Amino acid sequence: MGVFANVGNFFKSMFSGLIRACKAFLDLAIPIATQIIIGQLKDVALRTVNELSNSDLTNEERREEAFNRIKDYAVNTGINAKDSLINTIIELALQTLKNAIG
Repeated sequence: MGVFANVGNFFKSMFSGLIRACKAFLDLAIPIATQIIIGQLKDVALRTVNELSNSDLTNEERREEAFNRIKDYAVNTGINAKDSLINTIIELALQTLKNAIG
């Protein structure tokens, strides 16, 4: 095997190891980052849903207003939250408030 082949194999194995290490780090970091984002949005959602529960809006109008407020908060604070995540957090906030009341 030539010198260039050995050098190539060295860099290939080094690069593969680096990719594995990065993947392992991301596998750990992504769930933690997701939990932090959900925690931040949960607090806003609880306040928002609680405020809107006493309004004269219909349920659909409340949901839309809650969604818009939470989405605005996310955008303004640099959180890239998908619509499905915001809808889930609104539902969790509703269930939390219902359980606290009843």
